[in-house]
Amino acid sequence: MNGLFRFFMVLVIFAAQQYLSTRDKLYLGAVIPVLYLAALIYAQWSGQVEWSALKLGLYIIIGELFLVGYWFSGRKMAANKREKELARMKALDL
Repeated sequence: MNGLFRFFMVLVIFAAQQYLSTRDKLYLGAVIPVLYLAALIYAQWSGQVEWSALKLGLYIIIGELFLVGYWFSGRKMAANKREKELARMKALDL
């Protein structure tokens, strides 16, 4: 894969993670981090990549930190949106 294709793949994955994290269902945001972990472990065990344990560990830790960080920020955004809607509804009831 060339560098530009990888870059766009990462952008698509992060965009999908952001979208799934802001949905009402809590666990939708966990789908991509779990798939990422499974894909890296499968690629290592099947011989598609030959990384050292340290390199694999770093890829897992760094990738999971980014994806879980997006998940938490998406959950905060969804909670803020819900609170704003509730405040607006309460204001209309008065």
